[in-house]
Amino acid sequence: MGTPARPRRRDAGRPRGRHVTDAVLDATLAELAAAGLEGLSVERVALRADVHKTTVYRRWPTRAALVAAALQGIADDVVGRAPDTGTLRGDLIGLLERLASFLDRPEGRAVARAALSSQAEAEVANLATRRLELPMAGAMVALVARARARGEWRHDLRAELVIPALVGALLHRALLEHADVGRPWLDDLVDLALAGITPRDAA
Repeated sequence: MGTPARPRRRDAGRPRGRHVTDAVLDATLAELAAAGLEGLSVERVALRADVHKTTVYRRWPTRAALVAAALQGIADDVVGRAPDTGTLRGDLIGLLERLASFLDRPEGRAVARAALSSQAEAEVANLATRRLELPMAGAMVALVARARARGEWRHDLRAELVIPALVGALLHRALLEHADVGRPWLDDLVDLALAGITPRDAA
């Protein structure tokens, strides 16, 4: 009997296809969920993806670059398109519900904790913060434009003041208080924000 052939690694031979990239990024998200950004290991990512470590570094020269590629794949999951419910209140609640759902996922919590951590590498922590804020900021542009057109948003109030307040409150509730961020709490948070957003003559 001959010696059984050893299974080929995903990155053995050429050409190296898209499946290798997908495997590595999926493994990065799995490591992110298991160890967080601070503990993420390229070696363990390669092991999970069944590829050589050199394959990972060839495509993503730094750990931050690897994390960036993996997080880009889930950035749209944070908010996707801005919800259009016909009211500012409904739009804000819909947007925050998506972020709350993201934070309920292991990789979502890992990203949020890295953004808040003083021990994470600065480059990776800043990356995590951008991945939380940028999708929200993009969605808010359309949301605010609709609200202004409906007369629901004060013309002297900048949207960039509202985003950190809402996201910060949600992060504090979910990660520091370890408390429920269900619909009743989101309703109260949005109503509080609307007290400062809505024009006085429309309130």
